[in-house]
Amino acid sequence: MDVKENVRLKLELDGGMDGDKQIIKSKTYSKIKPTVENEALYEVAESLADLQTYPIYKVKRLEEIHLVRE
Repeated sequence: MDVKENVRLKLELDGGMDGDKQIIKSKTYSKIKPTVENEALYEVAESLADLQTYPIYKVKRLEEIHLVRE
């Protein structure tokens, strides 16, 4: 059995290039409902994208899951 304890939304932002190396800035939002569907979470990320200085490079869902022996 597993129990989702913590879900976070991570936005990786395109900070441009440094020579041939990609610069990634990130912002992480915590206290996300563990039951939220990925599609809904992505829609929130798109809304937050309008508030960012840099364009979105990737959207990530980070989960911490507590594994319990049944």
